[in-house]
Parts: sequence; C-alpha cells; structure tokens
Amino acid sequence: MDLDPLRRPALSQGSGALRLVAASEEPGAQPVADVVGIASAAIPIGGTGYSRGRSTAVVKAPIERVRATVLSFERYPEFMPHYKKCRVLGRTPSGGWDVYMEVSALQGAVTMWARIEIQKPVLADGAETYSSRFISGNVRDLQAVWRLERIDAGSTRVSLEVFLRPKLPLPKRLINAENMEGSARALAALRARAEGAGVARR
Repeated sequence: MDLDPLRRPALSQGSGALRLVAASEEPGAQPVADVVGIASAAIPIGGTGYSRGRSTAVVKAPIERVRATVLSFERYPEFMPHYKKCRVLGRTPSGGWDVYMEVSALQGAVTMWARIEIQKPVLADGAETYSSRFISGNVRDLQAVWRLERIDAGSTRVSLEVFLRPKLPLPKRLINAENMEGSARALAALRARAEGAGVARR
C-alpha cells in the first residue's frame, strides 16, 4: 500500500468502475507493472466510511500457473510492490497458511507488518477463492481475497480485493483510495509475473 499521494496513479471513470491509467514509482525501485486492462472499484464496508479496493483482469496464463504465483508467498518481494519480506511460518489447524509480511510506505520511511492466515481455498461457481484473516501486526486490519476463474486452457479471470487500515491517523478517503490503487498494482504485478517466464511454483 503506497501512502504517498504524490506517486498515485491517475484515475479515470468509465462504465461505473474506476480504471487506473498510469503509475509511477520512487527512483531505483522495480518498474511498476502495466495496469492497462485492469478494472478497479471501491466496495463500501457498510456504515464505516471505509471501502475495500477490488480489481479484476484477465491473465493470459493457465489457472494452474496463476494459482502457483498467488501462493508463492515467499517470492512476493521479488515482484509485488512495496513488499520487503514475506515468509510462511507454517500451516494452520484449518489447513491454511500462516504468513508473515512486511511492506514499506512513505518512500520507505514506514514499515508495516502483519501476520495473517491465508485460508484454504473455497470452490464455488467454477471459481476458487483464497481469503486472508488478520492475526496480528502494527496495522489495525489487513484483508485480501484472491478469486481465480478458468476462462480456457490459456487464460484466467482474476480478481483481488484488498483492505488495509493502518494505525496512522489518515483520512478515510486516502485509505480507501490507497486500497483501490493497491489492489490494481498488486494484480498488475501478479499478471506480469504469471504471464512471464520463470514463474514461481509451489
């Protein structure tokens, strides 16, 4: 989650969804993955003033490769924006993954960390969903939901829903915008990784 408004992608409105049309990064960082073709929208969390960011795109890769990339948690620092560390601590009693992660913000001045459970997948309506549950960290809440749906042998529809609420005293509108933009940038990075060579496999 990028908390610096000076580096935010530009947004345009179309067909009821917000679409990210450009993005930039701090000097020396890995290039930001192309967000063209990613539709992003704010999903209100009833009565709170907060919203989740949801982004959806078609990834030109088989669902098996996309799944392997989503589950390659320890490789996230190699391709996910702002990830400094990510490691699997073990499996949970319910069959999920116990994951520790660190992400940087404010041009590296702040490090946010969280321990989450990535729950075992739920299969319904031809799609598989991987949801997270916040356990602990120096943030108030962190949730993420990946949804994968096979289109054909070589393409997959992927959506990512994100909600990160820091303990920093930030306006709700900024947190909401960052969640939406963060979901698009993470999905763009996932798409680039899954469509490219050398995809991490688990």
